Amino acid sequence: MMARGPYSRRGFLKLSGALLAGAGIEAAHAADPYRAVTVNLARHDISLHWLDGDGEPYRKLRRVRRMLRRQDKRVLALTNAGIYGRDFKPLGLHIENGEMLRPLNEANGGGNFFLKPNGVFFMTPNGAQVVAAERFAMRDDIVLATQSGPLLFDERGFHPRFLEHSTSRYIRNGVGVRDDGNVVLAISRREVTFWDFATMMRDDLGCAAALYLDGNLSQLWRHEEIMSPAWQPFVGILAVTAR
Repeated sequence: MMARGPYSRRGFLKLSGALLAGAGIEAAHAADPYRAVTVNLARHDISLHWLDGDGEPYRKLRRVRRMLRRQDKRVLALTNAGIYGRDFKPLGLHIENGEMLRPLNEANGGGNFFLKPNGVFFMTPNGAQVVAAERFAMRDDIVLATQSGPLLFDERGFHPRFLEHSTSRYIRNGVGVRDDGNVVLAISRREVTFWDFATMMRDDLGCAAALYLDGNLSQLWRHEEIMSPAWQPFVGILAVTAR
């Protein structure tokens, strides 16, 4: 379902300036504030980063920003990617620069990652997609991919385990893809339920499919802001840069 203009059924979108081709977006929904950036892939690039040139994890958003700036790239946004394990390695599929560093994880287990269906956000030269992991097929043209869980929603609807009146509230961030091909990165500014976060990404931000990335440790930095220190290291980091 696409967004229904600047005001939607339960919330509103407030444009805060031309951060990206679409603009930076401040969103308030169901009395809970969110913030997001919309990425026009015709004008901006998304890259995924885990290990530096020495094979060491970046761990911090600022280290990825510094590395990209050394390459004379204008960094517009950064956020943490998929869920990782106790060994500080991606728990599921991780592809960057066309190289698969971790395979698809189809195992069962506990925690959000294994709340099936989980999903994959991936990109090819032709655009971006969010799909359920069970529907994902490896392709030679994939340039980046991150697996996480749960899948928030796709054309089949919301994740079957989400409850509208759930009391489980956490900071949440996610990635979605709209029907127009734009990618949306979003985070809640306070603790929210999966149901409310998914509803915001579908109804207010117009995503056709979206994937949960992580919880309380999550950050979404935009280029005009002071970067806050992370209280826990990240593994995969998504970066948005201008072409």
